[in-house]
Amino acid sequence: MHRESGVHTRRPWTWLVPATLLTLGTGCGGAEGDPSGTTSQAEAPSGESGSGTNPVASTPSEPPPALQPETGVPAPEAGAEVGSEGTQARPWFLRLGGPQDDIGTGLAVDGAGDISLVWLSTPREDEEREAVPGQRRGLTLAKYGPDGVPRWVRDFSRMRVASPRVAAAPSGDVFLAGNAFLYPLDFGLGEANDGFLVKFSGEGQPLWQRRAGQKVYGVAADGEGGVLVTAEEWTPEGPVPVLAHHDAQGAFLWTRQLDRVDEGTRLHALALAPSGRTLLAGRLVGTLTVDGRTFGSAGGQGLLLLAFERDGRLAWGKELRGVEGHVTGLRPERDGGAVLVGELRGSLSWGGTRLSGAEAFVLAAGPEGAERWAQPLACDAKPAVPSVALDDAGQVVAICGGTLSAYAPEGSQRDQRTLPPGECPEGDCPVAGTTLDFIPGQGFTLAGYQRHGARAGNAWDQEAFLRLLAP
Repeated sequence: MHRESGVHTRRPWTWLVPATLLTLGTGCGGAEGDPSGTTSQAEAPSGESGSGTNPVASTPSEPPPALQPETGVPAPEAGAEVGSEGTQARPWFLRLGGPQDDIGTGLAVDGAGDISLVWLSTPREDEEREAVPGQRRGLTLAKYGPDGVPRWVRDFSRMRVASPRVAAAPSGDVFLAGNAFLYPLDFGLGEANDGFLVKFSGEGQPLWQRRAGQKVYGVAADGEGGVLVTAEEWTPEGPVPVLAHHDAQGAFLWTRQLDRVDEGTRLHALALAPSGRTLLAGRLVGTLTVDGRTFGSAGGQGLLLLAFERDGRLAWGKELRGVEGHVTGLRPERDGGAVLVGELRGSLSWGGTRLSGAEAFVLAAGPEGAERWAQPLACDAKPAVPSVALDDAGQVVAICGGTLSAYAPEGSQRDQRTLPPGECPEGDCPVAGTTLDFIPGQGFTLAGYQRHGARAGNAWDQEAFLRLLAP
């Protein structure tokens, strides 16, 4: 991607530890859960290596810290409370999975700094690799403390799920959304069909579930135990975008179906602003009329950012006509603005900057959609889906493949670097982040996948990971 305005200088990336500290060692362990889903409290699953889930923590360089029993996670230093003022967080790494291919697809941080994570497991059967003993298919939902210690793990075996994602309420409740594209699923509350939404307690017990639409794409928790979802219903005339806000018991606070849109429209990125407004962004093909205002153009395409009031009425909208691309990540800013990341083919002009090429981008919009800044976003792996998070100082951090990029609140690039692997006895493990979030007082937590033995032939294994990149 080419950036045609401005010159920026790079400053040290103060929150990211040196690569040498992130090249970590690890142990192994794992267990396959019951098909109906099992919960283990406050400890890592144990059992034969290579079966089921395998949450393993890594240990930093010498001298190694003390390990907490049965977890393999570095224990806090004596007298130090993790996350307390004046205590520097220690980076950690969890290798998750087994002999099958595993990938972290969603994570979210709650009010206590606990991390909710969902990852998928898929058998290693493709043109190059044969099946291996012990491989499995399934979905795993888990919660970890800010120090990497497991709170609980729920394992749902033999499930085929598309695009699972999570949201975390400040209270610790967890929302799981995804698509049951072949057959109904059971998370303990009966059949979950199509695009589903399930609420779990902070201890991992299922509370209620709802059908969100034919497909669900985004989920965001509010501050009162409720949740927002963006989904899509299919009609003979074309897809219909759906927005819905559920309260803590699953009842509708409001819901609305937008006008039918042309094929290729992807209004999938969702966020909840501190003001209570709902932010929705994505690609628009053709036109869309919302509360009397028309966006887009017949036969055209572009990017669209919409804000809805607390009752579901349109507050404002901003469009970039003629832009060919997608929005893959969206985060609200405290003042009512938003930061977006996505993919671009062609050109995009925003905030006095023109981006061009076939790469990823990050841009910031102010209140009411005012143009702030745009930057190209480096990716070192394709396909890769960019993701973004903000810290409590407004710094923007994005991941695209295995490349992390940091930007000041005003848009200048602070740093860019390749994410080193965690535990990697082979010495060469391609790594890609898929989603990240910020833990106040700790740092950025990141999920994705890491491939082992990928350069050595056709027997490589892909495993999910969760890690903390500490200040």
